[in-house]
Amino acid sequence: MSSQDDATAIDGETLPDGALDRDSQVSRRPTRESGKRERHEVQAARRAARADEGVLEPPSNEEMLFKVLELNRTVRVEMQDEAIVHGYVEAQRDLFPRRRIAVRLISRETGALTLVYATGRLDPQQRERIVLSVEALERHELTMDEVERVGVSVDLAYRPVFEDPGNGFDIPLIQNGQFIGVMSVEYEQGLEEPDYDRSMIVPLAVQLGAALRNSGLLRESNYLRDNLSKLLDHANAPIVVIGRGRELRVANRAFLAAVGASREQVLGRDFLQLLPETERGRILPVFIKALRGDPTSNFEIRFARPDGGISRIAINTASVLAADGEIDAVIAIGRDLTEIRELENQMIQAEKLATLGQLAAGVVHELNNPLTSISVYGEYLLRKGQRAGFETADTEKLRRIVESADRILKFTRDLVTYARPSTEEPAFVRVRDIVEQSLLFCDHVVSDVDAAVERRFEVNDARVYGVKGQLHQVFINLITNACHALPAGGQLIVSITSVDTEGYLSVKVADNGSGIPEPVRDKIFEPFYSTKGEGKGTGLGLSIVRNIVEQHGGTIEVSPNGKVGTVFEVRLPGRSG
Repeated sequence: MSSQDDATAIDGETLPDGALDRDSQVSRRPTRESGKRERHEVQAARRAARADEGVLEPPSNEEMLFKVLELNRTVRVEMQDEAIVHGYVEAQRDLFPRRRIAVRLISRETGALTLVYATGRLDPQQRERIVLSVEALERHELTMDEVERVGVSVDLAYRPVFEDPGNGFDIPLIQNGQFIGVMSVEYEQGLEEPDYDRSMIVPLAVQLGAALRNSGLLRESNYLRDNLSKLLDHANAPIVVIGRGRELRVANRAFLAAVGASREQVLGRDFLQLLPETERGRILPVFIKALRGDPTSNFEIRFARPDGGISRIAINTASVLAADGEIDAVIAIGRDLTEIRELENQMIQAEKLATLGQLAAGVVHELNNPLTSISVYGEYLLRKGQRAGFETADTEKLRRIVESADRILKFTRDLVTYARPSTEEPAFVRVRDIVEQSLLFCDHVVSDVDAAVERRFEVNDARVYGVKGQLHQVFINLITNACHALPAGGQLIVSITSVDTEGYLSVKVADNGSGIPEPVRDKIFEPFYSTKGEGKGTGLGLSIVRNIVEQHGGTIEVSPNGKVGTVFEVRLPGRSG
């Protein structure tokens, strides 16, 4: 023999004997596995041939061990029940030829068959009925109540299930102490049960039950995990889970909506980065307390939104335990307070305005006395001057004094009426009067932008049924908004059209200002939505306007005014006079 005959071949190269170290021995294992498999296949073929001759021989201990290890490798816990049963039954057919095997599984809740797997044709009368022998019941320490509860019958001896019946035995499959099915083992005609079969097949059946149990537990665990994940994600309260390293692990939809971010933008990030710097020092002690097992309730924090706004959330924190009982994370369940805080600010502002209105009413009352004197004495001097033949210029000056005083008196009376809490009942009011009074109230706003006001009133006596003060509020708001959108020297057009065939009259407030972009037109009537920027608007004006118009049975619509500007149209049920 040449030196090459003494060499070992590895991947096409030859190495002398002894050149393999301990680590390289691992590379031989697949070859040895293949050798074992081939040897066991030869033994299985010989055992099958002997079985065909009517002689049943047991597999060796080495073959049993090899098959069990192979099942552990090939049957995975995430497989479906049918695939798991298939793997075990085929392994038993290989080890025990000329045995017919049937596995029937039932639902633990209803007792109905969920799976039937057989290596031959079953007797139709026995297929749906599960009958367990007393010997199998006693061997596995089951009671008759336990099996009869799920619709399983008990017989003194094994009851064959195949069409060509033979001798056999049954093995109950048990999961968590509950009966879930049966494995039936029958012998072909002319064959008797060897003494060793039960002691070798029963452990495989028990292992099959354990594999089915593990697979079921995984499915239940996955279902619970997915269901819990859906519950958390669809909860209407902001919920986050924060790891010990401050990384954000879970963020549900309510939290993402509150902070105005996507899941990809926040998961895995240090949660402190989502907070303004002023909030980080406040929240950190709360997080550390939760990691020590101390919960916190109703702790309010502010989150910076990508659009520049601030979200306010009151959170309750608690510890999340890992499998070993150690604290692994912190869960924070919150309550979005953003709208509540904005409403509180609006209420405070409303109270300030109410107080200011009361002060203004008092000031107006004090002004009315001297204004009345100016008006009365001015009228007296005007008449005297006209009788005495004053110069025309002096008479005109006196007329202007009287008209200005009367104008201020009318304005103060209307202002007090508007500021006074509304107790008036709905009545038919003239729309032109409402619009004119609203323009008068907004005179200073119009003057600030030097706007030209054009009145297009098709009708003078058209009336609507409503509350005068509330209708004032509608048109004051629309005129003010139009003026805020106007450039210096812009144009404001207020028009009233007659009652149409549907019984509605229309009031339009149009401007040639900056206009409203189409994407936001549907949002301007939502509460707290404002196009005026931070600190320049409450976002409540148009929402209140729409509510008032709808309470009066009308509608309000917004549309572009040609290429520039905006038109608001208020349609109210009315009558011509």
